[in-house]
Amino acid sequence: MKFSKPTIEFKEMTLLQEIENDHTITQKQLAKVIGAAPSMVNVYISELEEKNYLKREYISSKIVNYKITPQGIKRKNYLLISYMRELLDLYKLAKSNVEKFLQSIENRGYKNILLYGAGEVAETMIAVIREREISSLNIQAILDDDPQKQGTEILGYKIIDRSEIEKYNPDAVVITSYTFEEDIMEKLREVGYEIGKVVRFFGG
Repeated sequence: MKFSKPTIEFKEMTLLQEIENDHTITQKQLAKVIGAAPSMVNVYISELEEKNYLKREYISSKIVNYKITPQGIKRKNYLLISYMRELLDLYKLAKSNVEKFLQSIENRGYKNILLYGAGEVAETMIAVIREREISSLNIQAILDDDPQKQGTEILGYKIIDRSEIEKYNPDAVVITSYTFEEDIMEKLREVGYEIGKVVRFFGG
């Protein structure tokens, strides 16, 4: 998770979910899932057991199974809904910013565009465009410099090499890469694309 440190509630939710899915899961496996030491998992398990969210079943001196209780399922579902609510709020904020960016492209009179950078930003932009009730934007294809990506597709859009730009004759090329933004600008200059028709999602 890039933007928030896993809270106690998040770890509690994850532990209950994993135990519900697999009652034979080990503390070592649980530790890997929540990113904690096995010794800490034992502490979390004990706390959940005290709250009657789960019960331990001792198969042997070394093997312990966990059984989530009805109260534990109730708690897990509550935490999942709360977590989903927070994610939806963050999604709405991000979507609003993408919407403003797309509107700025439309305000310039651009319609047919190529996205440059076949990654999560391009996927997000495509998803937002598809959700819009009315959109004049038409994504023709996605540019990327990775030969392994070229010829494949993202959400139904073909990934092409920059040498094919002229064939599509786009109104604009939208850079959707954060890390390689400046490199892409230079590569567009190399193929003679009009820099005035390049739009950067990350600005600059």
